[in-house]
Amino acid sequence: MNRQRRVPGNGRTGFTRRPRRGVTLVELIVAMTILAVGLLAIVGTSATIARSLGEARAANLAAIHAESRFEQLAGTACTSLTLGTPSTAESRGISESWVVTEGVNATREVVNTVSWKTRSGTRSQQFTTLLPCRPGA
Repeated sequence: MNRQRRVPGNGRTGFTRRPRRGVTLVELIVAMTILAVGLLAIVGTSATIARSLGEARAANLAAIHAESRFEQLAGTACTSLTLGTPSTAESRGISESWVVTEGVNATREVVNTVSWKTRSGTRSQQFTTLLPCRPGA
């Protein structure tokens, strides 16, 4: 809506334009482009995070399997453990191989190698512990 206003100096009534409010089309396009780039970056990052969480979950399950094996062997009498012979087991897509050897100071050393599949191939991790042998056990 235009207003009539007296223009100083010439004595005539003229129309003046009011300053426009809002944003221009160029500003809107720039803002939308920045927003789109930001959203695409967030989506790309979330996919990477989800993949990393999946791999961390698998590594955690492997560590839990190794810990369970160590607990199982700790509850077995030292005289019942077969020394030097590799044993294997597979459960929930995780395979493990462990060897019990003679340790120092009345202990048994257990080396457990745990393997699992990932998108990029098979990963494996090795865990080692010492189990104490009590006299008579």
